[in-house]
Amino acid sequence: MNRLFLTIIVICLIACQKQSAKENNQKKTDIGKKAVINEEAYKDTLNFNSNYPLGKELKNAINDPLTDKYFLEVFKEGKMVPHHDDKKMLSITDSLLSNDQNKDFFYFVVFTKSLNGSDGFYSEAAGAKATEFITTKTEWFADYFNIGPTLTKNDMKNWASFIVGEIQIEKEGYEPKAINELVSKLRENLRGRRKEYSVVLENFIEYIKEVEKKKITTTNHTYTAASPPHSPAL
Repeated sequence: MNRLFLTIIVICLIACQKQSAKENNQKKTDIGKKAVINEEAYKDTLNFNSNYPLGKELKNAINDPLTDKYFLEVFKEGKMVPHHDDKKMLSITDSLLSNDQNKDFFYFVVFTKSLNGSDGFYSEAAGAKATEFITTKTEWFADYFNIGPTLTKNDMKNWASFIVGEIQIEKEGYEPKAINELVSKLRENLRGRRKEYSVVLENFIEYIKEVEKKKITTTNHTYTAASPPHSPAL
């Protein structure tokens, strides 16, 4: 009788231990899921985490009393903000290639956000500057979009759209060839660099191809609609 009683107690203890272990594993899984969600939130919101290196740099630039107030306005709005002075607007494109190591990421973010809602003369200037940046500072581009706070997939798509637009202006009639050359150059620029950068770049290249295909399709449809029907052969 005593043995049976002890056996039952042992079985109960083992069952309790298994249940406890299962609950602990579930908690770890939940924590892991929350970490992923928090990481996405960290990258996809202007309420960024300033504990990361680039986050600290961004916060310092925002809190710097010497930082241009117009730049701060564009950053906070997350889109282009019209200004009565064209030169002030274009100063955003000029800042993209700044050598100021304390604010270069801030300038990159401001420029990127300015692509939202921009048009006219600013769009042309932005397309040219974006192309120059990505061909000369490919590693910076990949690094920023890899771990940079506030940068989203939509931001990267905007970069792709503006660069394809620039190619259409500068290489009209030779767009596919120009895009292939650009892709080859970007890949070469990251040869031997961190694998994460290549992942970012390949995602960007996919966006470029999507934009290229969309623009070509739109152009073809426009041409077809504007062309008169062929006369039937006699």
